[in-house]
Amino acid sequence: MRKPRSMTVKVVALSTGLAGALLVFGVVPAMHSSAAPAAASSAVSAVQNSLVRGAQRVVPAEHNSAAPTAQSAAPAAQSGAVTAATQSDSGLKVQDRSHDNDNPDNTLYALYQIINTGTVSVPLSSLTMRYWFSNEAPADPLVFECDWAQVGCNNVTSKFVTLSSPVTKANSYVEIGFTAAAGSIAPGESSGEIQTRVHHVNWSNFITTDSYSFISDPSFVYKDTQTVTLYVNGVLVWGTEPTQ
Repeated sequence: MRKPRSMTVKVVALSTGLAGALLVFGVVPAMHSSAAPAAASSAVSAVQNSLVRGAQRVVPAEHNSAAPTAQSAAPAAQSGAVTAATQSDSGLKVQDRSHDNDNPDNTLYALYQIINTGTVSVPLSSLTMRYWFSNEAPADPLVFECDWAQVGCNNVTSKFVTLSSPVTKANSYVEIGFTAAAGSIAPGESSGEIQTRVHHVNWSNFITTDSYSFISDPSFVYKDTQTVTLYVNGVLVWGTEPTQ
């Protein structure tokens, strides 16, 4: 007895649908097309590469994103010494030199240069430095001064941050950054000198020896420093943050 034509169509459609479902879930191999496995493999590789690229772009959020004046923050350093794990990879380092050795002093002088020992140019706008210090007169507002910079003081930015929990020789830091107009540091080159000062509006004194980043060096020449920390897009790449 022959089956009606409509029933045959339904059976074929059902069989085709079931085979397709099994193929999707990997139960039945795709035998009808030799290109399908390669296409699937390429798609997976593309997704994996996209995820890797996305992960590489993730950087820790800056924990002080409010006003550029005194703020509260708790650095990761409070749970132990935080040292740049990728110092040798970044090719970047900070040097500083003394301006004077007075203690106490109503001014914290800091002179820097950032050196690129790597193989690629680094935009200065991706970099920030932190000078860690003790503010013994919090009622007297702080002032940041850029006296001279090879990249131009108008391309140097700053903000003061007050730590929510003080660490050794620091209850504050000044974060120094750069605008896009500051340009880049080519391999084997430096940012050039950046001359800065921190003082109070009413010129209250600092106990300079109680400030983590303060250096007292009678040679007055540039040397590598570990107490001024450097960050690329918020990630520590040079120096050691102070601990409790």
